[in-house]
Amino acid sequence: MIIISAHSDTNYKRVDLEIEGDCYKGLLDNYVGVFVAMKTFFSGEVNFEHVRIELTPDEEIDMRGAKLVAKEVMKEDLVIVIDVTGTETDKDFVIEKCKSNKVRRFLEDNLDGFSYDIYEDCPDPISNMDEIDVYKHRTNHYFFLGLPCHGGDYNFSLTKCKIRSVDEAARAVVKICREYHKFNSY
Repeated sequence: MIIISAHSDTNYKRVDLEIEGDCYKGLLDNYVGVFVAMKTFFSGEVNFEHVRIELTPDEEIDMRGAKLVAKEVMKEDLVIVIDVTGTETDKDFVIEKCKSNKVRRFLEDNLDGFSYDIYEDCPDPISNMDEIDVYKHRTNHYFFLGLPCHGGDYNFSLTKCKIRSVDEAARAVVKICREYHKFNSY
């Protein structure tokens, strides 16, 4: 099973969003992560017999939503956490906290042609805590798919995220879901 987890709470009482050139500009944490999850859902290309999308509450408080989902995560499951990142990159998205060689090989084989960076750790200078810290106690198969935001601290200010990053991250998640039947052969 693939579990796609995106927290749906924010730090904001007020939300601003505009399109500025080729970017979304606004208070983006974690609206763009949820948007990627929903673009995956509405793609019509995912078999939900083997994929579960969870929009979790309270990541900004105590990760209660991820803790509830984690109770149902099995050792063999692949968990994808989608959220914003401040990691510097010129790529469309980044994959962080990808410690498993099996997951890394699966991603590298199936994301050929995508523009991304992959890290075993978390180079995000703004925050290194996220739902992976909950799920990693239930499975060794996980990674953080980060949507690069720039122009400020995504927790407190307006930032920008390339529209292409959202589109390509959603396309990548769809591809991962479609190729998941190969995962156990790695």
